[in-house]
Amino acid sequence: MLSAQFGAVLMSVPGGVGIIGDMEYVLPFATLNAVKDLQSFVTRAKTLDTTGVRFHVSGDVLAVSVSVMHPGGLGDKVPMVVGMRTLALDFTGIERFTMDSVFEMDAITDRTNRMISQGSTQFVLPPREITVMWSAMNAPRSGWMAKAVVDDFEIRKIARNGISRVGEMLPENAGGPVLARVRADVWAETIGDPAQVEFPAGATLGAHSLGFLAPRGETTVSTSANWIRLSSAGGHVLARPAVMVS
Repeated sequence: MLSAQFGAVLMSVPGGVGIIGDMEYVLPFATLNAVKDLQSFVTRAKTLDTTGVRFHVSGDVLAVSVSVMHPGGLGDKVPMVVGMRTLALDFTGIERFTMDSVFEMDAITDRTNRMISQGSTQFVLPPREITVMWSAMNAPRSGWMAKAVVDDFEIRKIARNGISRVGEMLPENAGGPVLARVRADVWAETIGDPAQVEFPAGATLGAHSLGFLAPRGETTVSTSANWIRLSSAGGHVLARPAVMVS
């Protein structure tokens, strides 16, 4: 959903057919490096989940979110794990607008590839939004309390061990149900110290696979309500255990 005063935030794209006649919404990145960061983030995310990319604009910040894993429904033990990275925007000369929309991953990387080759920081939003189940489950925006600090080395070690275990447990030509069960068995396991904080092992997969961890960095683990947040140098992972039914 995008909210804006059309005259202030729409830029003309000659010869193009946009979401309102021959006009298209343009998201102005602050630097070309921010565009490259978006491309890298979404490219990495494609190896984990291809359901979509969530764009949330507030002020001069774009929060980009992807699903690392999410339950398929009630009774599915797979935890909810979302990776998020923030990128700087520059609305100089353009009235700011807010948006919260989900787009197809290829639609994002097609544009960032073209922008990087042209040296452009003007991101033309895809004309079609999509609906994904995981975007309806929102982590709190406030109330976070830091509970522990973990070396990135340990986070990476847990993630790599989990990846190896999934590979070892999967039989040849495993079907969807078997893959789902194995992933749930591995990534739903609880990690951490019960005296401080515990979180699903799947959160480490997000931090590792999305490139959030630094060679000698640290990750802060925080909680708010029933959510856990892993904040590393490159971004945040938001996780919540699956809701089990009896």
